[in-house]
Amino acid sequence: MSVALLCRRQGRGLARALSLLESGTGIDRDVASSEANARVSDAGACSTSRQCQPEAPLGGPRQWPRSLQLWRGFAVNNKPSLKYVPVPEPQHDDFTSEPTTYTQLLASIRAAKSLKRLEHLVDTYTDRFDAVHVAAAVARLPHLLKYREADVVDVAESAVVLPTGMTRTRRKHGVQPRAGSAETAARLAARLDALLPQHVAHFFPRQAACSIWAFGELRRRGVIERMASLPQVLMSVTRGNLQPLRVHAAGVDFAQLLHGLAKLGHNDEPLLDALLPLVAERLGSMQQRELQMTVWALATLQRSTPELLDAVAQQLLSTGTTFLVPSACASVFWSYAKTEGLARLSAGGVGGGRRSRKQARVAAARVKLFDSLAGSMMAQALLLAPQDVATTLWACSVLGYHHSQLPAVLGDALLRALPSCSDAEVASVLESLAHLGYHHAPLMDAVAAGILAEPVVHAEPVNIARVLFAYGALARRGPRDLQLVGTLAEALSRRLPRVERLDTVALACRGLGAFAYDDQAVLDQIAARTEQLLPASTTGVEQLLPVLRCLDAGGCSFFQLAVAAARLLDDRLRAGSCRRAALAAEVLYYTARQGVDDKEAVKAVLDKAALHGAELRATDVARLVVCCQVMGQPAAQLQGLLPTLVSNAASVDAATARAAAASAAALGLTDVTQALQAAGEVPAVATA
Repeated sequence: MSVALLCRRQGRGLARALSLLESGTGIDRDVASSEANARVSDAGACSTSRQCQPEAPLGGPRQWPRSLQLWRGFAVNNKPSLKYVPVPEPQHDDFTSEPTTYTQLLASIRAAKSLKRLEHLVDTYTDRFDAVHVAAAVARLPHLLKYREADVVDVAESAVVLPTGMTRTRRKHGVQPRAGSAETAARLAARLDALLPQHVAHFFPRQAACSIWAFGELRRRGVIERMASLPQVLMSVTRGNLQPLRVHAAGVDFAQLLHGLAKLGHNDEPLLDALLPLVAERLGSMQQRELQMTVWALATLQRSTPELLDAVAQQLLSTGTTFLVPSACASVFWSYAKTEGLARLSAGGVGGGRRSRKQARVAAARVKLFDSLAGSMMAQALLLAPQDVATTLWACSVLGYHHSQLPAVLGDALLRALPSCSDAEVASVLESLAHLGYHHAPLMDAVAAGILAEPVVHAEPVNIARVLFAYGALARRGPRDLQLVGTLAEALSRRLPRVERLDTVALACRGLGAFAYDDQAVLDQIAARTEQLLPASTTGVEQLLPVLRCLDAGGCSFFQLAVAAARLLDDRLRAGSCRRAALAAEVLYYTARQGVDDKEAVKAVLDKAALHGAELRATDVARLVVCCQVMGQPAAQLQGLLPTLVSNAASVDAATARAAAASAAALGLTDVTQALQAAGEVPAVATA
C-alpha cells in the first residue's frame, strides 16, 4: 500500500528504489546500470544539491547502501543554476513580401521603396486600412518621387561623412519630377485624398500634420494643385476650440502643420491667429529643424510677429545651430530677411531713447543668431548647394549683415559647383555680392570665361541684367570684362521684347552706365523699351533714373523717352508718391538736356524743391538752374536755393558744372556763374 502511494506521489524511480531496499533482491544485478544512471543524473544535477545529503554521524562517516544513492538522481532541485543560451536573431525583413498582420502592413507602407510598391499596397489592402495606414501612405508619397539623373547631384562625392537627416543625393533647385513619376504620384495622391475623409475622425494631430505636410510637398513639386480633403483634416484637429491640438500636439506637429499650410498656400487668418499662441507655447519642445520649419512658414504666410520672431531666435540660440544642415541655415536666413530685412535692422534706430535701445537689443540678438548660422554653414562648406549659397547671400544683402569670412566661403562653394549651377543661381550670387561690396575675383573670372566660351542662348533677361550690374558695381574694368559687357548687352537687346518690368532694365543700365557703354543701337532699343514700360510701371521714378543716367552717359538721344519721363514725373509729384526733391530734380535735368519743355513738370519740381530745400545739395541746385533756363522759368524761384550752390560749387561734378554755368550766364546769375567757373578751373601743376 505504501509503495503504491509513493508511486503515485513521488514517481516511479523512488518507488523502485524503495522496493529494491525492502526486498533485498536484485541489488547486485542492477548495480552496474544503477551506477551508470547515477553518473548521468549527477552530471545534470545542480552543484548545490550536495547540501541535501544527510549529515555524517558523530561516530564517523556513515556508509549508505549503494542502492539508496539512486535517490540523488531523482531528487527535486530547489536551487537551480541559470545558463543563458544565445538564440540567433531572425534575418532582416525588407517587407517586400505580402503583409499578413496589422503591423506588417504598416511597416510595409513605411518601407515602400517605389511608387509602384506603394500603389500596390493601397490598391490591394484598402479595406484593411485605418487612419494610421492612410496617414503613413500619404507621408511616404513625397519621398518616392523620381528625378532625371541630370537633375540630381551626388553629395557624397564631396563629403566624407553626411550629417544626420541628409540624403546622399540632392535635386537641383526648381527641377520637376519625371513625367511618369509625377503622373503616378498624382494618381496615387488623388486616391489617398479621397480616402482621407473616411478616416479623419480618428486622426490625432500627428496624422493630420503629416498628411498636410505631405500634400504641401507634392504641391510644391508640381505634382498636385490642391488638397481637396484639407477642410476635413483641419476640422479633425481644430474642433472644440483647437482642443486636440492643445492636448495631444507636440512641437513637431505644429511645425509640420504650419509648413504644410504654407506650401499649400492656405493663408486662413482666423486659423493662424488661433494657432500662433499655441505655437509660441510649444517652441520650447522644438528641435532646430522644427524651429527652422516654423520660422519659414511664418515668413511665407506673412503672419509673423516681432515677439514670435524673437522667441524663435532665442530658442535657436539656446538649442544651437550646429546640427542644422546648410539648406536649413539658408532657410532661416531667408525667413528673417523676408520678415525683417526690408527694414534694414540698425543698432541705433530712430525715435526716442526707449525705441533706440529696443532696436539695439533686437539687432544684437539677430547678429548673434546670424553669426551662429554662418559658423554652422562654414563648418559644412563641402555640403553647400548653389541654392543655399544664393539664398544666404541674398538674405545677407537684404539684412545688411556683413561677415568677414562668410562671403568668401560661399563664393568658393559656388565656384566648386559652377558646372552644375543654373543661370539664376550664378546671377543671384553675383548681384548679392555686388550689394555687399565683396569682390570675389576667382568666381567672377570663372563666370566671365564661361560666358565668353559659348554663345548666350538660353539666358533670361533678368539674369543678364544681374550679371551686368554686378560687374559694373564691383568696378571690373579688365579687357575680358569689357568684352563680357559687350556680349551681354547685345544678348539683352535681343531679349528686350520679353522684358516686362522696368526694374530689370534699370538694373542692367546701372551696370552699363558704370562702363560708360556707348553702343547707340543697343541704347536706342533700351530707350524704346523703357518708353513702352513706363505707363504700366508702379515703381515710380526711382527705377527710371538709372536708365536716364545710362543713356545720357552714352551720348544717346532719347527725346521721346524724355517727354514721357517728364509727364510721369508730374503725375507722381501730384500724387505725392515722389517724396525726394533731389530725385525729381535729377530726372527733370535729364529731360531738359534732351530739349523737353514741360511747364507743368518744372513748376511741380520747383514747388517740391522750395518745400524741401534743406535736403538739396549743390549739384541738385545746379541741375535746377539748367531746368529753369531750358524750360523758360524765371530765376527768381531759385533765390532761396542759390546760396547753397555758391558756397558749395566745388562739390559739383564737371559736366553738371559746365552746363549750369552756361545756364546761369543766360539767366543773368553772375555770382553763380563765377562760382561754378572758379570751381571748374584745374590749378596748373608746376614743373621744373
